[in-house]
Amino acid sequence: MNTVIAYIPALHKGYIDFFKKHPGSLYILGHDLIHEQPRMDRDIRALTPEEIQKAVNALSLFSEVHILTSKNITEVAQKAKNIVMPDEDISRLIAEKYFSGKKIEFATTFLRWDKHTALKTQNPVSPDRKISREAFDKEMIARAYHEAEKSSDWWRQIGALVVKDGKIIFLGHNKPLPSDQVHNVVGDPRSNFDYGVSFELSKFLHAEAGIIAEAAKRGISLDGTHLYVTTFPCPVCAKSVAVAGIKKVFYKEGYSLLDAEDILKGAGVELVLVETD
Repeated sequence: MNTVIAYIPALHKGYIDFFKKHPGSLYILGHDLIHEQPRMDRDIRALTPEEIQKAVNALSLFSEVHILTSKNITEVAQKAKNIVMPDEDISRLIAEKYFSGKKIEFATTFLRWDKHTALKTQNPVSPDRKISREAFDKEMIARAYHEAEKSSDWWRQIGALVVKDGKIIFLGHNKPLPSDQVHNVVGDPRSNFDYGVSFELSKFLHAEAGIIAEAAKRGISLDGTHLYVTTFPCPVCAKSVAVAGIKKVFYKEGYSLLDAEDILKGAGVELVLVETD
């Protein structure tokens, strides 16, 4: 029989499907175990473990539903045989601290945004994207790469431009603020993290964000324009691109962090991979 151990802040279909795949006994992480991870307190939508226990009991999916606490976790660890936990950061931390040496199945199913899921380093953009080999698009991407060379960012040089009616109206590259060499003087906090982690902490203004800000400063609408960028936009820039009214995003290097792709598609932005080879 399975012993399912999980942090359950809110009950939804994803959890119910997860429960149905792993019948047995359920142990819901209690307050004291949750509070061992301070960031869990930030989830204002979270129900109490007791409320979750009542709700799950009403569904009759498990033979037993308990709340796991620091007082009973040692006993549970000793008795449990087939332990199943969602593959997310809090499960891994609890397993390492309290279930060392036990065989645990970490179910790879998406239930919530946790640190591991939110900071995926690199994923290819979905294969339903369009591909362009048009001469004009290749030329614009080449111009974006030329613009990228102006960046003083050793981590990654990004170039971007906006086209309206076949003409470039804005050019930009990622650059540090408040001055061009500040990162070489006092360092960049971004350097303390691995690839794909905490990209929003960089001193650098992203190329797309700079272009959109410049357009706003000049009072020029970007509605219906096309954005050419060397690398697929990050989630922060994707939000700005989506609300700016940009119609198409052309890119050469493709990766999707968090939900950048979904944000753009949800706003009706067409994604086009430009093949230059």
